[in-house]
Amino acid sequence: MLKTMNTDAAAAIAATRRAVGAPRHVRVRNGAPVQIRDVRPDDAKRFAGFVSRLSHASRGERFGSGMGGACSPAVLVDLVNVDGVRQVAFVATARMGLVDEVIGEARYSLGEDGEGATLTIVVADVWQGQGLAGLLLDRLVEAARDAGLRRLYAEVPPSNHRMLRFMQRMGFVAGAHGAERPVLRMERSVALRQPPAPEPGPMEVVWRWLNNQFFQFGF
Repeated sequence: MLKTMNTDAAAAIAATRRAVGAPRHVRVRNGAPVQIRDVRPDDAKRFAGFVSRLSHASRGERFGSGMGGACSPAVLVDLVNVDGVRQVAFVATARMGLVDEVIGEARYSLGEDGEGATLTIVVADVWQGQGLAGLLLDRLVEAARDAGLRRLYAEVPPSNHRMLRFMQRMGFVAGAHGAERPVLRMERSVALRQPPAPEPGPMEVVWRWLNNQFFQFGF
């Protein structure tokens, strides 16, 4: 007989795999076609090229100031091999000549409580301003929701005004920070969306009108 913990883990894996699903084909603001899909182990070379093409500022925002112009082989292995439960990652790719290049990345890492996850997101500098970050984040939020998570969060330096504005537009709220915590914790719920209310039928419209008339004239 399987233990409950093993059953829960299997359910989480199944939910996350459903969330990942098939690649999605979208168009960014300039009309260019882009594919958003889960990261794969064979993306190592593509991902290395992506990181090397990032500007110093973008690379520092994603990996920290200690990251040089290239990923070490060990870091690359970690980036393109995710378990699909504790870590989920998506990449955006675009056709450049005869090859597909990675032009954006979004991922989350599960927190200790199992209900929230830390997210990271970065877009190639030449593709910034085209709405790609929002598309990647939407996909990540959907995956987190389908996997049963309750919230996503990120720690952003107050000086990173661009990222703060982006996250606020995407529904994130800043928590408190102080001298001992020189970063802002941006957090967003990923609870299930409420379905829109159905349009009232003809009889319901008439019934509401009659109720309003009764109320207006004191019946």
